[in-house]
Amino acid sequence: MSGVPIVVHRPSVSGGRRATVHRDGRDEFLGTAYSDHDVVMFIEEAGITDLVYILDEPQ
Repeated sequence: MSGVPIVVHRPSVSGGRRATVHRDGRDEFLGTAYSDHDVVMFIEEAGITDLVYILDEPQ
């Protein structure tokens, strides 16, 4: 695992959830997720590997 923290925030008024990744000392906005598929796509586009481990991590 890369050790990069991913945060999927609480739902917004529109129903989507902001997804951010913290790396290189800053938070980077990945996009607004409306489904689990969106979250997986954002993570892949960010170049983060080991998705099974990341998605199973309760933190």
